[in-house]
Amino acid sequence: MKKVIALILAALMLASLAACGGSTGDNNPPDTAGNTADDTPGNTADNTTNTDTPDTSDAETSDTLNVAVTNDAGTLSPCQMTSTTFAIVCQMMEPLWDVTTDGDVMMLLCESVDVVSDTQQTLHLRQGVTFHNGNPFTASDVLFSMKLHSTAGASGSPRVQTVDLEATNIIDDYTIDLHLLAPTIANWTVLSQCIIYDEESYDEANAATHPIGTGPYQLVHYVPNSEIKMERYDGYWGTPANAKYLNCKILAESSQRVNALETGLIDIANIATTDYEYVSGLDELSVVSNYTGNYLQMNFNFGPKSAIYKNADARRALVHATNCEAILNTVYLGLGKTMDCCVVDYCFDYEERYSNCSETYSLGYDVELAKSLAESSGLAGQTIDIMTNGTTENIRIAEMLQNMYSEIGVTVNIVNYDAATAWQLSYDLDADWDISIGTGITPNRRCGDLLVNGVRYSPAMTAEEAFENNAEYLELAPLCMS
Repeated sequence: MKKVIALILAALMLASLAACGGSTGDNNPPDTAGNTADDTPGNTADNTTNTDTPDTSDAETSDTLNVAVTNDAGTLSPCQMTSTTFAIVCQMMEPLWDVTTDGDVMMLLCESVDVVSDTQQTLHLRQGVTFHNGNPFTASDVLFSMKLHSTAGASGSPRVQTVDLEATNIIDDYTIDLHLLAPTIANWTVLSQCIIYDEESYDEANAATHPIGTGPYQLVHYVPNSEIKMERYDGYWGTPANAKYLNCKILAESSQRVNALETGLIDIANIATTDYEYVSGLDELSVVSNYTGNYLQMNFNFGPKSAIYKNADARRALVHATNCEAILNTVYLGLGKTMDCCVVDYCFDYEERYSNCSETYSLGYDVELAKSLAESSGLAGQTIDIMTNGTTENIRIAEMLQNMYSEIGVTVNIVNYDAATAWQLSYDLDADWDISIGTGITPNRRCGDLLVNGVRYSPAMTAEEAFENNAEYLELAPLCMS
């Protein structure tokens, strides 16, 4: 039996590696210790077509699939999360449809769609579907969920950004008259991230700890930043899940995940690129790689408490002092490539004219230029804070940046948080960190979507005069979505 490891390669333009394997044979109920999982951020997991999941139909295999994820948002409410736990929650809750990386639409809670015009669609919902609490799934739940996402800020709003909620209405229990704000092909991928809640039983506090959905699994036990345990939902409308129990363990350290794979405590995990060569040499493990189009990004704090607030030259100094190739080769063993643009060439609509669209990208790493900008901007002699989410890779990157920035007279204080705290602080206008290290995703694979959403849902970047001409940008940027 082989084990499965999904390996997400975060390099400034990420590639991805993955590995697969069977169960350990422990026929334990959901309170089994030790777990692991495929960790693809932003994916809405479709249980019936997940090719990374081992075939558990063999009578000799376990009825328990143990998986590991790298972090936890501290909530299981999908409109409030942007973490890797999202793919796990999508085993319990579902959207109207899913979209493959090739752009193919797979219908889930929506059975079919009639395109009335460029901005109007009629959604025909699947009948006979019930939530885990027995409540029937209807059009009212869909409209409720869309409105809930729209009020959830940076985590929820992008998942309904194409929908004209005021014009959208319910025709009957299983038919919705959907209106779009503008013609856009991105609506398919946008709504594939809009997860459907049960309106009747919804309670904000309960949704964070005990999600009620229509998916193939239902929650049994959840300990934030520790474990998520699920059991197959026998009333599921689709093809039943292969494994009766799905156990997830949050393991931030790559060494923990590798050890858990070797000892058989988990069946699926993502591994760091630094562990790739070692894991590839283990007979009992199988590594699978694929290109995800994700990317590593250095985020600036545009809030008023940041040392680089309204100081574009200071930010440029830090960019030109950053040796991306060194990070790629040291942390990710060269398994990836550096970006020459603010959007990823993995996008469907990427054009060569995007390449080096800013002098900052075309000049790149230049210590002497960085020193000059640091001096003229007043950054030299300052101390800045770099925030990480506590993963091994991000801490190593922060340490490399600490050394790089010392060359231009800047002292770096590294602050490591858990993933949930780091995520919350990244959207806090009053936070005092200066740089954060994180992974960007391309769920819609559209350049326009990346350019728009990178700014307009950030409280700091939408603050008045946060950066030069930001009012004009915020007015014009949504046109990219059409």
